[in-house]
Amino acid sequence: MLSTGEVRITDKLWESRQRARIGQQVRLIDIPVDACAGFGAFDNAGAEGHAKLLAEAIKAAAQCSYGTAGPEFVRHLIADGDNNRADIRAAVDAFRNRYAPKDADAQVLRVCDKFGLVAAAGELAREFGIVPWNEREALHAAGRCFGDWFDSRGGNEAGEVQAAISQVRLFIEQHGDSRFEPLIGTLDRPIANRAGWRRRDGTEREWLIPPETWKTEVVVGHNPTFVAQVLNERGMLKRAKDGFQCVEKIQGRSQRVYVVTAGIVTEPDHD
Repeated sequence: MLSTGEVRITDKLWESRQRARIGQQVRLIDIPVDACAGFGAFDNAGAEGHAKLLAEAIKAAAQCSYGTAGPEFVRHLIADGDNNRADIRAAVDAFRNRYAPKDADAQVLRVCDKFGLVAAAGELAREFGIVPWNEREALHAAGRCFGDWFDSRGGNEAGEVQAAISQVRLFIEQHGDSRFEPLIGTLDRPIANRAGWRRRDGTEREWLIPPETWKTEVVVGHNPTFVAQVLNERGMLKRAKDGFQCVEKIQGRSQRVYVVTAGIVTEPDHD
């Protein structure tokens, strides 16, 4: 399925106050449309030298000529099915080896294989004489689209990992001062709807968050322990010897809290 839209599926769900699931983002893949060549979705201005005229020509051709290439492609596939099956599998594997980043998560590899299948189909269509493309042109086009998708995704880790970091980062960016009371010193006004405490500044800043607030506000919708583990592995959360909750002296008594470090806002969440 191919479709066009003004916004990503994630943004569309947010409009209805729904959270995008990782599986949805893998099944329906958002590709940035700008080819970065100055012609919008196109990498050249076409024979007339104008991207608008090129778009209109493509639209007119699609409305006049259809129903031929697809069935012909299927007939060729059926005629030599066993050989085609092996060639397609080999082409998809080669695409993954060429374009997938090292240590990529299974979700990234799954999407990479989809682009690899498109590339294999395009190259086969050329071999069948159905389309006039140059050799490896479909391969390079699919590789470019996969690269654009990967860059917009922001890393090769699992989507759950990225979502966990982003959610905690958003909470801190929105409420890092307004809902966190300083451990030392006083404020002119009390903290409304306090989410925790903060101490030190700059790269040594830490936010201390009680377990219930962590679970019901900061990481709501995610496994609290999983999020703590993800942040700890990236230096964004301190760990105690017995778990991810540290015992801190707060307002004269010992309390268990999650200690989020400044790394949540100063460090990138991927290489």
